[in-house]
Amino acid sequence: MDTRLRDAGRETLGYVSIRDALREDAPFIARVVLAGIDMLDIGEPLPEEQKPIFAHLVDICRMEDTLYSYRNTRIAEVEGNPVGALVAYDGAKYAEMRAKTFGLVQQTSGMDLNKNAMETGAGEFYLDSMAILPEFQGREIGKQLMLDRMEWARNNGFASVTLLVDKDKPRLRKYYESLGFGFKEEIFVFGAWYDKILKNV
Repeated sequence: MDTRLRDAGRETLGYVSIRDALREDAPFIARVVLAGIDMLDIGEPLPEEQKPIFAHLVDICRMEDTLYSYRNTRIAEVEGNPVGALVAYDGAKYAEMRAKTFGLVQQTSGMDLNKNAMETGAGEFYLDSMAILPEFQGREIGKQLMLDRMEWARNNGFASVTLLVDKDKPRLRKYYESLGFGFKEEIFVFGAWYDKILKNV
């Protein structure tokens, strides 16, 4: 999928291409996941204290059957370089992948994530984590990644696409609403309340 980059309705130089992630994309995917839970600014250097967590997360992203697997990820590229990514998957597989992923996190970091609510389930295609490098934000790359996954969900028999949005980010919530998402329920994960929103496809 190739799309001309647009910024405020104007074409800009370069193209964005969206592709399936490869195992070697794991370090970039790990940064996207950490950015998605506000543990890292995707464009900033990795803090020293986060390096061990990051290394373990990279290993998890290299696996095939975890929540944050490269196999669940689409990469946006400009001139062959990753500039953004979206991790998304079948909600019916969530419980099994979560058990493995959270188990690995607990083994390596001691963090117990099992108190988190169940984020998704059968019938939903779940958009888990997305981040775009700061210098490429505002050019609809995130929107293209989301439309790519929503089209895939529709073509593969899913009834709805869901995601979580931070209650402290009303502008982000409005952005998702502009794409047709509406409120479904409140959910408590990673120590905070989020709104789960849904779009029928």
